[in-house]
Amino acid sequence: MVLVTTRALWYLLWRPYAVARWFRRQGIRGPPYNLLVGSLPECQKMIVAGRAKDLDTISHDCITTVQPFFQKWASMYGKTFLYWLGPTPALCSTDMELVKKVLTDRTDMFQKDYSNPSLEAVLGNGVVFANGHDWKRRRKFIHPAFNQEKIKSMSAITLECTQQTMERWRNRQQAEIDMMHDSDEIAMSVIARVMLGKCYKEAWEVFIAGKEQLKLATYAFADPPVPGLWYLPTRRNRRAWYLDKLVKHKISQIIEARLASGVYEDDLLGQMLQLQLQTCSSGSTETLSTEEMVGECRTFFAAGYETSASLITWAMFLLASYPRWQEMVREEVVREYPAHRLPIGDALGKLKLKNKRRGDLQLNMLLLETLRLYGPIAFLQRKTASDTILTHVKVPKGTMITIPLVLLHRDKEIWGPDADEFNPMRFQNGLSRAAKYSHALLAFSFGPRVCAGQNFAMVEVQIVIATIIKSFSFTLSPTYVHKPSNFITLMPKYGLPLIVRNLQLTA
Repeated sequence: MVLVTTRALWYLLWRPYAVARWFRRQGIRGPPYNLLVGSLPECQKMIVAGRAKDLDTISHDCITTVQPFFQKWASMYGKTFLYWLGPTPALCSTDMELVKKVLTDRTDMFQKDYSNPSLEAVLGNGVVFANGHDWKRRRKFIHPAFNQEKIKSMSAITLECTQQTMERWRNRQQAEIDMMHDSDEIAMSVIARVMLGKCYKEAWEVFIAGKEQLKLATYAFADPPVPGLWYLPTRRNRRAWYLDKLVKHKISQIIEARLASGVYEDDLLGQMLQLQLQTCSSGSTETLSTEEMVGECRTFFAAGYETSASLITWAMFLLASYPRWQEMVREEVVREYPAHRLPIGDALGKLKLKNKRRGDLQLNMLLLETLRLYGPIAFLQRKTASDTILTHVKVPKGTMITIPLVLLHRDKEIWGPDADEFNPMRFQNGLSRAAKYSHALLAFSFGPRVCAGQNFAMVEVQIVIATIIKSFSFTLSPTYVHKPSNFITLMPKYGLPLIVRNLQLTA
């Protein structure tokens, strides 16, 4: 008992003050440590205060509603400062040299780590959060799913899902829709079919459960990172446990049925099973267990569905807010896809590649600016595997490194004096020349751990936007309230009501 008490006091009291003193001696300061809870109460207080104010629709300063604490502490303590995730020290920085070193590291020094245990049940213990050899092993099974040929086949699914959603809008000359809801519907339908193919209808319960899990996970961000909290039989935890069991059981059943039949299909799960068979045939032990395949499916769903839905939503918001850009993108789409040609197959390259005469195409620039101002992920995080030196700062083992993307993507030293403004033309000469640093846009991360599905996500969103904008014009509804909030990914707190007009009926 004495030993347990001593260790608890060391972890919760003595070590945080020793670490804070260690950083102060190196010129790194930050908000004071509070016993057990760290900086979390102050973060929560500032978020609540920020959400009390609505933003003007032409204001893109969502730092005040998403990361007001990082903004305040950066102004007080500089580009790099120390704060506390409970008793865990966290170094937050917008210093691009530090950021680059963390994200380009290949020694596995800066590891992926769940900041809250309950998130693991939601996001799945897949390739996104694996480290070291385990990550390399899993990557072999996931990356083939995102080659160019697979993306082309995925694009036909995206087009079909988008058209199904649009059918509800077609019969009226004008209608009000919640684009956040419809973006969510499109993204979930696409990811379900890409992941499980023909089985997606029988597994629809899995996706509904996964969506609820994501919702429950948003509340986990407000929980103190106390060991054992996830195991307490609270009402929320009991519901999360039930959903976790349901999702694992359903996906495991589908895997076992395919293995028994020998018919694997050409969806993500089928590709993993086929690769597993080839790997076993070669005598290699680098395989995935059924439990690991379930984890990869869950990670793919959570990461792919949420990020795509967010990007579609905010791209539509910006197009609705800036009619000139909406018209420019529409003209471009009509030009690239005349008559009734559809944006799939080899034609996808037209909206992806740089055109030598006109510069980077309008839709691509619009999406890059959307990722800068309203990227799905508000921050990136890594955890030091051992004591290390990071741009002349000695960092102890177990320190979380936080890269606040909302803050970094609005840094005027990096993006110029108009960093707070909507200006897609900053990308007219390509992504690498849009800012002071060639890799300053970190919406999909950077380096060896860059998001494997970024090309698929960009093509998916291009298809959705191109398909909608050819047939409809849209404006913000007067009922829209501009309040970006961080629900796992960045989303409008009260939805995105749009007035859509059928261009064929109004012509």
